[in-house]
Amino acid sequence: MPQLADLDLLLSVEHYGSVGKAAQAHSLSQPAASIRISAMERRLGLRLLERSPTGSKLTEDGEMLAKYARNVMHAARELLEFGSGSQSAGAERLRLAGSPGVAEHLIPEWLNRSGFSFGEVRVEVQTGGVDELRRLIRADRVDLAFVDGWCQAGSPVPKQFREDLVTQYICDDRLAVVVGALHPWARRAGPVTVRELASAQLVLRERGSGLREFTDELLGSARASRSYVELPSSAAVKQVVATGQRVTVLNISTVRSEIADGRLRLVPVDQEMPAKPIYAAWSERRGLPGHARELVDIAASKGSPMPGAELGPKVTSTGGMTVDVHS
Repeated sequence: MPQLADLDLLLSVEHYGSVGKAAQAHSLSQPAASIRISAMERRLGLRLLERSPTGSKLTEDGEMLAKYARNVMHAARELLEFGSGSQSAGAERLRLAGSPGVAEHLIPEWLNRSGFSFGEVRVEVQTGGVDELRRLIRADRVDLAFVDGWCQAGSPVPKQFREDLVTQYICDDRLAVVVGALHPWARRAGPVTVRELASAQLVLRERGSGLREFTDELLGSARASRSYVELPSSAAVKQVVATGQRVTVLNISTVRSEIADGRLRLVPVDQEMPAKPIYAAWSERRGLPGHARELVDIAASKGSPMPGAELGPKVTSTGGMTVDVHS
């Protein structure tokens, strides 16, 4: 039988008249959406779409299937509403947690890449600092946590996560200098110097944040005496940089979508930029449930796509290790 997610995708193609737009609505790539629809056509022995350069429309068989699919999806939604209220003991559930940047920018992508659908498992994601994540794991409030940056010098294992917890390295999240598409540095061929960065119009995270500490350390004695903008979130920093002539330093994981669509640009620097290691952590006593194990494997194999690999051939983490960047 067709999967609910595939039927829902077909209805989106009918609605948008385009496989690409339907894929975007389901957080899929266009090739992935096309593969799923083609697989459904093979299973059913039907041709569901007529494809053309101007878009896609349903065939007669596709329209008939869409009619049944609407009834099926309506019934499925009623079932899910009932199930969410009953809290059935047998319901599949995946409880995740992550440090703020990982929870906002990486966990959603790893979930999409794993093929999870809301009809199969209920996914709950929390966020917090290192102490809160450790407490959630030990209190059995989450099955799996993803943490970044807390690494003892010379050790691949975060020091706070050693006692009765299992950790697995996932990837590194590099720091980079970022400007808007209209900034002169966006078209610059060579790297900028730290002195140039220090004298630029900067947008900085608030004092006490990890990014602010790194930026202040990077600029050091080269820091010029001039005005700057200080903001409490990476989203606010990105907005100012994308629409103006200011410069900032951010984790690459937080700017991947803006780099991809051209709103922001990475700027090479004349020195090696550090990276924060990201780890998965879970209870050694309880182990990992099936869906959590799958997600760890997906995260470890995909890591954090890092545009701008030309900024340097290697990355030095905060723990002093040199590792290859996942691509």
